[in-house]
Amino acid sequence: MKSHKVLPAVALLAAGWLGQPALAAPPTDRDKQGIQQAMLFNFDACNREHIEDVMKSCADAMPDREKFRRETLATFEEKDIHYSLVECEVLDVRLPWAKARIVQDTHVLDRESKDQDRAAFRNSSALLPEGERVEYINTFKRENGKWKLYLIISEMRPVKT
Repeated sequence: MKSHKVLPAVALLAAGWLGQPALAAPPTDRDKQGIQQAMLFNFDACNREHIEDVMKSCADAMPDREKFRRETLATFEEKDIHYSLVECEVLDVRLPWAKARIVQDTHVLDRESKDQDRAAFRNSSALLPEGERVEYINTFKRENGKWKLYLIISEMRPVKT
């Protein structure tokens, strides 16, 4: 695994599931869509390097929120990274919480071109393999009727493409 940061906008680790709120309910189509939209909004904000939208995608109660903001801004300064959502599988809903398995592609872009196709080709070549697919479990919190990213609760594991 590469030593540089290729984490999505909420890259905090936790030891387990967030307490034991209400009984689990099967995820509704609305919940699945809302959680996927939350991830897409987050990745889009990261790709645009728009910190205010990144923070809007995160729950107000997210642990270490200010530290996360500072680290995200530092990442924006260090690298131009493009995140793509490959898969979003909602595993559990215990209102106001949800848990989903996320698979993402991450490509370090060329700062001069920001061309996604060129970066994907470059990243998949043997000369500069900077692309990566990872999977992890993310939690979400429903706030004011919207799903927000809360906390990553698993290791990020590389996935072969």
